[in-house]
Amino acid sequence: MRNLSHTFGRFFVYNLFFIFTLSNCTPAEEFDVLLTNFELHSPTAIPGKLGERPEFSIGIKDGKIASIIDHSGGQEYPVAKSTLSLNGQHLYPGFIDAHGHLFGYARTLSTVNLIGAASKQECIERIKTYIRLHPNEEWIIGRGWDQNDWTEQRYPSANDLAAFSEKYVYLTRIDGHAAWVNQPVLDAFSITNETKVDGGQIMDGILIDNAETLVTLPKLTNRYWRTALLQAQDSLVKYGLTAMTDAGLSTHQILLLDSLQEEGSFKLFVNAMISNHEEDLQYFENHGPIEKPLLRVKSVKAYLDGALGSRGALLRDPYHDLPDHYGLPLLSPEQLDVLRERCVQNGWQLCVHAIGDSAHHVLLESFNELDTIADLRFRVEHAQIMTPEDSAFYAHPNIIASVQPTHATSDMYWAEDRLGPHRIHHAYSYRRIFNAANERVAFGTDFPIEHIDPLATFFAATTRQDKNHWPEHGFLPEQAISPGMAIGAMTREAAYSAFGEDTYGSIAIGQKANFTLLNTNLWSEDAALRERTQVVKTIVGGQVLYDSNSNKGR
Repeated sequence: MRNLSHTFGRFFVYNLFFIFTLSNCTPAEEFDVLLTNFELHSPTAIPGKLGERPEFSIGIKDGKIASIIDHSGGQEYPVAKSTLSLNGQHLYPGFIDAHGHLFGYARTLSTVNLIGAASKQECIERIKTYIRLHPNEEWIIGRGWDQNDWTEQRYPSANDLAAFSEKYVYLTRIDGHAAWVNQPVLDAFSITNETKVDGGQIMDGILIDNAETLVTLPKLTNRYWRTALLQAQDSLVKYGLTAMTDAGLSTHQILLLDSLQEEGSFKLFVNAMISNHEEDLQYFENHGPIEKPLLRVKSVKAYLDGALGSRGALLRDPYHDLPDHYGLPLLSPEQLDVLRERCVQNGWQLCVHAIGDSAHHVLLESFNELDTIADLRFRVEHAQIMTPEDSAFYAHPNIIASVQPTHATSDMYWAEDRLGPHRIHHAYSYRRIFNAANERVAFGTDFPIEHIDPLATFFAATTRQDKNHWPEHGFLPEQAISPGMAIGAMTREAAYSAFGEDTYGSIAIGQKANFTLLNTNLWSEDAALRERTQVVKTIVGGQVLYDSNSNKGR
């Protein structure tokens, strides 16, 4: 990591000082909440001396930041209905996840958890345990298996689930781009290896990409989703998240979330992408977008290819470990261009999943046709593998990379097997994208595909290591970024990628009072920083939604 101090940039303090001076000439304002006794952190940090660190307070009124005062010169603290001392802890802009799956995560809280299973047999044992606890369930739903984590790195089959012949078993792979099903499911939907599906493959009970749509899962009630979403909210705030972008929801899901927010139960801002299904697109064409204090629905999510782990990512050259296989195209270049123009006409932001270098190139060429004057902010989701010269496309003002650093540290154990020793250096090249885009990059986790913790994002981006600090010098270490760049991508740039930079994502007057309080300075070079860092409080709209020292948010 760079040896950076995290004091606020002087330009920020000096600009605000003029405002504060003027405010001293007017009657004192009473704030709803006054935050005191904290160290203030900003992604726009510059080096400075510790002795010059300002002592700030933040006044909050109507859920927004109304005052930021530096008291190091002896200024008095303003009047407030309540004062919250943060005990010298470290205050950051509220963390944002720029790419997650809220409903998908909520569903995992009550299904078979296969994440981290070290073998096919461990998956089967977890299914047995789940059935013992839920004997009356006809459908056994699970998620998280990854054959790359097994000693025998081969896909399982329907036959491996023969012990559950009295149940319907549907197990989604960790990346969401494949499902492992048993024979009763195959029989119920008349699926065989010979069944044809565009953009998908079927291999002995493994349904890859579009083949997953051949199975219709039981519909869950609104009552179920209500409970699950509120559980998910508890997890988000526990990990310091204050807002998120959901990468693809149906109309029904969006309206359900809207109802929870309207009644005040779901308190986090969500930028919701509309799934690229005709009925969903037509609904919002007919009814118009949603732009509310806690919900923005003015984006569309599409897929150009699948995932690298399931060999669905579309590559320019064959897979290193599967000659003659290039991946799966899920949208043709012509279909992409039609969708792009439809989004432009509707004033929608288009956000497209592209992982392989072929899909990435096709998408960047298409987006490069966008007007450079209009404010469109079309997004490339994942951008995992990129021919180096394609990075120049990110200089376009309407192309934004939305990436997930933990994908690099999760895939690094096997990615070279897929790509080969030369092409691996074209993968997860986030520093290259940052440089080309003038740091206009948004960070997310893609939860539940990766862990929901934004601190894992930070450390993956800055160290390129896993939680055990491996590899010693980092995976493709030249692609590591600085702490300030990472915090910016998790806050200000994540908000920008959702057209929210005027409302949230920064510590500035007029912004929502969203903060993530940690017990450490993320600019520190302490070798144990990763193990020591914890979320102390999560504040959303001036309200403490999570407090590690109480039961709040647990």
